[in-house]
Amino acid sequence: MRVKNVISCLAAGLLTLAGCGKIHTQADRASQQGILLIGNKIEPSSLDPQITTSVEESTIEFAIFEGLVSPDPKTLDPRPALADKWTVSADELTYTFHIREGARWSDETPVTSGDFALSWKRMLSPELASINAQLLFCVKGAKAFNEGKTTDFSTVGVTAPDAHTLVVALERPTPWFMSILMHPATYAVPVAFVAKHGALSDRSSGWTRKKHVPASGPFAISRWQTGSMIEVTRNAAYWDAATVGLNIIRFFPIDSANVEETAFRGGQLHITDTVSVGKIASMLKNGDKSLRLDPYLGTYYYALNTTRKPLDNPDVRLALSLAIDRDAITQKLLGGAQKTATAFMPEPIGGYDPPRIVATDVLRAKELLLKAGFPDGTGFPKLELLFNTSENHRMIAEAIQAMWKANLGIDVDLRNEDFNSYLGTRKNGDFDILRAGWVADYPAAASFFDLLRSDSGNNFARWKSARYDELIEQSCNATSDEARNAAYRDAETLMLGESPIIPIYAYNTMRLVRPDVEGWYPNAMDWHPFKYVRLKTPDTK
Repeated sequence: MRVKNVISCLAAGLLTLAGCGKIHTQADRASQQGILLIGNKIEPSSLDPQITTSVEESTIEFAIFEGLVSPDPKTLDPRPALADKWTVSADELTYTFHIREGARWSDETPVTSGDFALSWKRMLSPELASINAQLLFCVKGAKAFNEGKTTDFSTVGVTAPDAHTLVVALERPTPWFMSILMHPATYAVPVAFVAKHGALSDRSSGWTRKKHVPASGPFAISRWQTGSMIEVTRNAAYWDAATVGLNIIRFFPIDSANVEETAFRGGQLHITDTVSVGKIASMLKNGDKSLRLDPYLGTYYYALNTTRKPLDNPDVRLALSLAIDRDAITQKLLGGAQKTATAFMPEPIGGYDPPRIVATDVLRAKELLLKAGFPDGTGFPKLELLFNTSENHRMIAEAIQAMWKANLGIDVDLRNEDFNSYLGTRKNGDFDILRAGWVADYPAAASFFDLLRSDSGNNFARWKSARYDELIEQSCNATSDEARNAAYRDAETLMLGESPIIPIYAYNTMRLVRPDVEGWYPNAMDWHPFKYVRLKTPDTK
């Protein structure tokens, strides 16, 4: 139904925008009018940045909200945003931000330091149950407040002494703190507007679907047609409106890579969310200039539910990992579009070079399965692999299903769900094996290692290791990069040996991008601040 809705919406736009002269396609005419048309894969569950978890939801949130700082579109260095300046104490424990005088919500009310303080209190409240709360655990007292050990927010290191000053005290020096502040979950939400539609901690109030949601970013929501399109329009009250080069952005939830490519080739999109992996090789061979393959700080993996037998056995989990031929997946199945995973961390970052120990070893996998009591798969219970709907996910799942059968003699059923159903199933832990992907919340190694802490809301494998937690705590308390990276290496080696997750490949982003799109720069986070994106007028000669 969703694909039909999107196609209808695109077709209607084509009829509306088609005109006289040499401009024939929807995208051509949209470029003339400063309207960006972009595929975004999923129908968002919400656009509340404090509770959403998907990259696609964050993409839209980047357009409508802004933080204290925002990423440089090329380097990802933090740039002044709603805070125009800040200072850091000599011990690197206290950050003082100044909210710029011209910061306004789209309803013309001022953005204040109190908006940030209340928003952070909301995200940390146990009632909201935000997975994203852990991003702020580096703030003094934040973890204890989130865990309900105190209800007194004055114990948390966040104060707003006046409308333009936000003071943040940290538990310990956190070199990547400014990078954390570029994540949409740390942005202020319009707390007064949220409160009009229910308690601040009510996850189900649906405030982002109400009319006239105040925006702090370069765009504001103007239309949300469920299953068809989300439209955002230039925010005239935005403090840096003069920099914004687009008038409108339309996001289309197309969960079929083939349908999305058809829309792109037919001139109905400027940018796709992805590309069917089965077509990458021919596109590369034919020199398709619209194809963009860019390195991405993320890993595609399977999470194994360690609370279920026999996946509670590390030998079984490691056997499943060793039985997968990742090179066959990345080079043959994916046409070289992705990089074979050799660790969970996809690449060196911040001086940390991950151990290259993820590999294929079918003989050892058989030995481990024998040790676990399942010789050649005999007696092994049938498991189920869950993935969210996607041709690419299914193709990979079918390949791995066949590898496990051929190499270990075990049977695995496949189950796909639409994205929002998948989120619910994942949250409830109602799966054996789960397709997942992790893209760093911020450009630092800590974003990967926090994922598998025992108390992490993103630890879908439900794996608990006191030693792993201890090593990550050591990394947080390290006084040198060398000591921090040594703790990281030991932690990753331990985790990969126990295999609560199975890394499969390191991401590249795969997109089709029209030549009239400017300001869409490749970077490791795939962050593209929309105020820097431009559309050239197509050649009409």
